[in-house]
Amino acid sequence: MNKENGIKSILDSYLPQIEQGDSILKGNLLDEKENRFVVENANAFIIGLIADQSVKAEIAWSLPYRLKMRINSFDFDYIVNSLTIEDLEKIIKEKPALHRYPHKMATYIYKAMKKILREYNGDASEIWNGQSADVIVRRFEEFDGISHKKASLGTLLLIRDLDKEISNKQYIDIAYDVHIRRIFLRMGLVDKDTQDNVIEAARKINPDFPGELTTSFWAIGRHFCHPTNPDCDNCPLNECCNEHSHILKKKVGV
Repeated sequence: MNKENGIKSILDSYLPQIEQGDSILKGNLLDEKENRFVVENANAFIIGLIADQSVKAEIAWSLPYRLKMRINSFDFDYIVNSLTIEDLEKIIKEKPALHRYPHKMATYIYKAMKKILREYNGDASEIWNGQSADVIVRRFEEFDGISHKKASLGTLLLIRDLDKEISNKQYIDIAYDVHIRRIFLRMGLVDKDTQDNVIEAARKINPDFPGELTTSFWAIGRHFCHPTNPDCDNCPLNECCNEHSHILKKKVGV
């Protein structure tokens, strides 16, 4: 069994153990009202995806519900015709701030609301209903503030957390997340930390659905493969990890 097949086998066993707790919308990262709002409202989902940048997932995905509570509305037509980007920025900045980058998020969110009103009849679910993964990823990437990483994550969440039936899963790449990048380097799956390298390595491990790897690697990064003092002994992937092998050799003086 080559390294990629070994990793895939381990992760296939590991994923069912953590899929609920470490899923953004099926786990316990959000409180009940925040979670239900994003799950039941497609427009809230797209705003949560946009906000998922440079903050913890629980902060990003709680933003739609908290923004709604501050504005007393989540009607996109009302918001873009009643508020400016500057108004939205002030609302996001109110303590406790909803995001660490209020101006950037206000700009992205305001533009997304206008785009959904203009191109999707005010309903973000038209982005993905009846569409294949390659189309959904491309449509997500057309939004300011949604990179290929977030487009892939959003499409994965539709399948994993919202139970959408979507074809062509091979077009959903692993998210180029800080945890995933760190693990791929330590394991020796990539020599250089670039998005292309990480995506290519993930496609070799799971060519039919590379994005499926996001959940397991992300959880391993949060729980075991920390930036400092990683818990290598308990990491599910330690037998496949170059860094762990080096640590063991140092311990025995090889």
